[in-house]
Amino acid sequence: MVDLAEAPAVIPAEGSGDPALTRARLKLAAVCMVGLGVATTVLPFWAVDASRGPMMLELGWGADQLSVSYALMLWAAALSVWPIGLLIDRLGARLMVAAGAVAIAPILLMLPFVRHFWQFCILFALLGVCRSVVLGYSKIVATLFDRRRGLALGVFAAEVSALSMMLPLGTSRLVSENGWRGAFTILGLVVLVVAPVLYIGLGKREPGAADAERSARADWRASQAIRTRTFWLIIVAALVSEGVSGIVLNALQTALPHRGFGDIAYLRGAPLILLATLAGPICAGFLLDRTRSPAMAVAAFLASAAAGLMSSFVTPSMGGMPLLMTSFVLGAFAFSAQAPVVAYLLSRYFGLKSFATIWSLQIFIQAVAMGLAIPRLAPLAGPIGNEPLLMAMGTAAPLIAALLYLLLPPFNDGANREPGLDGQSPRAFRTWWSRAPS
Repeated sequence: MVDLAEAPAVIPAEGSGDPALTRARLKLAAVCMVGLGVATTVLPFWAVDASRGPMMLELGWGADQLSVSYALMLWAAALSVWPIGLLIDRLGARLMVAAGAVAIAPILLMLPFVRHFWQFCILFALLGVCRSVVLGYSKIVATLFDRRRGLALGVFAAEVSALSMMLPLGTSRLVSENGWRGAFTILGLVVLVVAPVLYIGLGKREPGAADAERSARADWRASQAIRTRTFWLIIVAALVSEGVSGIVLNALQTALPHRGFGDIAYLRGAPLILLATLAGPICAGFLLDRTRSPAMAVAAFLASAAAGLMSSFVTPSMGGMPLLMTSFVLGAFAFSAQAPVVAYLLSRYFGLKSFATIWSLQIFIQAVAMGLAIPRLAPLAGPIGNEPLLMAMGTAAPLIAALLYLLLPPFNDGANREPGLDGQSPRAFRTWWSRAPS
């Protein structure tokens, strides 16, 4: 059986007008969404979070020890993401997502038998390795859709946000009713049952017309992509925006009581913030498909900068709760809207053949850079006197990211190759917004 990720040409061409083919694509996308929610590390992560109290009480561990285990998981995920991405491109996404589910199941089933902290650290690090398999789902979704790829990736990103909202309640109830050992046993059995369903479900594909994009675009190898200015512009923009914005958002919540808003000011707008978080990636994906350029990402960065600017001067007497809620909602929308952008741009600029490898390199570089930078930047969020500096950083970082995205070339398939690659003669590096109309 031909693997989905290895031969996109056998997938029915999007927009062919055949309802059966459209249903086949949607069915495969639905299988990916089910797999993301049940057979990845998203579910175990929240289960461990819900089990922290009972585990510390029963095993005599402290909060610092659990922090060490979380750090090990993140570093294991960062160090393994590139090899996992390479395997996804070489062996196929379908095989790897099923293998990831098969690997997660025994880890969950072994957690109830943990007696020593070092055992827990090993299992948690293995969960970090399995975490990288999520790239396989993204590659399948990107391969299934061409004209609506942005929307598909946006819905996929919105599902991750929705799971982050719903799973804490579900896993807390599971732990309270079955104990933490029983909860992990149940989750392990569920994942073990879902793994073969995933493999079979992703294998049911119907042959159809060749993928139009694959026939028009020459895919890049990872070794070529990392030598381009385009790749590094995308990496630096994501690092500046996501890394700094995360620190600033946490600092803002800490600073609210000192501005006279009270400790529950953030909770008052929680429903609107949650809605904006879900709507952001979907709207971003829709606009990415419409513009077929980084324009939407630039708009999201500008909106994030506007939210940071409003947050820097809002007080009960200047703007009050309406302005504060506006900055919260706009910031949540703009920040979540960036979720599908990197995957979409990498797939458009470099194709799908080495998509997982190229994206995994981006994730690895960004994770290592943030892991080294956050310990140095995080202390700034503590003292109240650093608040003006943090707010200035929260406004400047998205503006810098927007400027970097303005330097990106157009999507013109193979025409956006940069000077010096593949023996091409030097040429002027064009930007997407300065290209001549076709």
